[in-house]
Amino acid sequence: MTAQRRRFVAVLALAVAPGIAACQQRTPAAPPAAAPSAAPRQGGQIVAATLADVSTLNEYQSSGEAGEAEVIDLLFPSLMVEQPDYQLHPPSFAPRLATSWAFSADNRDLTFHLRPDARWSDGEPITAEDVRFTFQVQKDPRIGSLGMEIKDFIKDVEVVDPHTVCFHFTRVYPYQLMDANDGHIVPEHAWGKIPLDRWRTADFEKVLVTGGPFRLASHTPQQTIVLQRDPTYWNAPKPYLDRLVFRVIPDMTSQLAQLFAGDVDLVPSVAPQEADRVAADPRLRLIEYPSRLWGLVAWNNRRALFADRRVRRALTLGINRKALVDTVFRGHAKLATGPILSSMWAFDLSLPQLPYDQAQAAALLAEAGWRRNPDGVLARDGQRFAFDLLYPAANTLRREMAILIQADLARLGIKVRPVQVEFTSLISRSETGDFDAILWAWEEATKIDLTSTWSTPSPTQGSNNFIGYSNPEVDRLIAVAREEPDYTRAKVLLDRIQELIVADQPVTFLYEANRLVAVSRHLGGADINAAGVFFNVDDWYWKP
Repeated sequence: MTAQRRRFVAVLALAVAPGIAACQQRTPAAPPAAAPSAAPRQGGQIVAATLADVSTLNEYQSSGEAGEAEVIDLLFPSLMVEQPDYQLHPPSFAPRLATSWAFSADNRDLTFHLRPDARWSDGEPITAEDVRFTFQVQKDPRIGSLGMEIKDFIKDVEVVDPHTVCFHFTRVYPYQLMDANDGHIVPEHAWGKIPLDRWRTADFEKVLVTGGPFRLASHTPQQTIVLQRDPTYWNAPKPYLDRLVFRVIPDMTSQLAQLFAGDVDLVPSVAPQEADRVAADPRLRLIEYPSRLWGLVAWNNRRALFADRRVRRALTLGINRKALVDTVFRGHAKLATGPILSSMWAFDLSLPQLPYDQAQAAALLAEAGWRRNPDGVLARDGQRFAFDLLYPAANTLRREMAILIQADLARLGIKVRPVQVEFTSLISRSETGDFDAILWAWEEATKIDLTSTWSTPSPTQGSNNFIGYSNPEVDRLIAVAREEPDYTRAKVLLDRIQELIVADQPVTFLYEANRLVAVSRHLGGADINAAGVFFNVDDWYWKP
């Protein structure tokens, strides 16, 4: 599993620079073992709720929605499995398709040795040719896959023999191992027949060949995605489960109703107000841990209303963020401060937490030329300070946030119109820039590379910077930091970047949320943690 890409999150769910020392020979780390309460047995199925259907099962067509990424990870192999130990030091890795790996003496070449028994679902072997083909797909501008900048410093991938592959880098830098691992391997013998200029629109489900612990049994759009155990999977007798069913239930309340009724075994995102009810049910288990999920109000920096950083700062000062977090999350979240999570090694502990200060906010708005009309609404040059605040229709928490923000900003003379939007439409509007402001959430990457989100958007490369934020000094520092091979020096650069972004307030940083996961006590062997709900799915089993 790879966790270094930032994922869009439809609902509440829910990399760190290793420095030169990371560029030495690696000994694969063993994944933490879950402690089952009974002996694992084969058979049975788990039904997991999901808010949205998948739009594709090809990662290199995907927009990066977190739930879709979880399904893809169950179907396709990555070279290694990233471990959930990124808080205090660089994440370690455990074997997956690769059994071992090592850097050359000059750290510019990274060799992986692959499992000789790995096979695709059609019986063909998974080989170094597939790894090289995947790299070509990731780098091809005709496909323009999300996160293609991750491969910027990989010059080539060489097939040494059918089970040995070597990554050649143009430079030494902290994220070489992570960048080589990013993305799932796809089948060259099957998907290589599709011209790359057709990949954006091709239906890969019709030619689906997989290589993970599960394979696709059926997909009923907007209803279910049924995965069945792959009998050719190399980790036999695992996975223990016969089937893993994702049931599309586009409403959090309905998901919980089906959980309590016993029709669903796993709800990956429990609303904070429901946590006590889940914990009190003897048939269920509530799992809580600090997630990588953080929420924000995304201001469209391209629009005149939000182009002035004094105005954006005033908006943050004018929102009682602590009251919002306490009210909505009921102790299951903390205030966010800046663009790097406080749980990450690179977080700047000296960053100021902006207070709730409507007097200071009013002064900044007046300085920017905004004056109250007779009706109490701010105006400047004939334009009223009024805007739509979009949020996902299925997300009751963000609806509550929108109402609280509306009330806070009304005291400043700002008219906020909360608007609920279906999630796929919300994604589309964010991509086209058709919005004023959005209540948004990201599942943050474990790799601390701020390029995609905070650098000025490039017309030729994919970007997560849908708000149109641009600061030339931030651009310069990000470019230097991502190439700095010493993580202690990179930390100095990252501290300055955080300081500049917080000063600019291109977004209002709202919260860092805990993840609350509800599971049936019939589910055994599950190690659900910050690396992912399905982190050790091979070990899951059904307890009668």
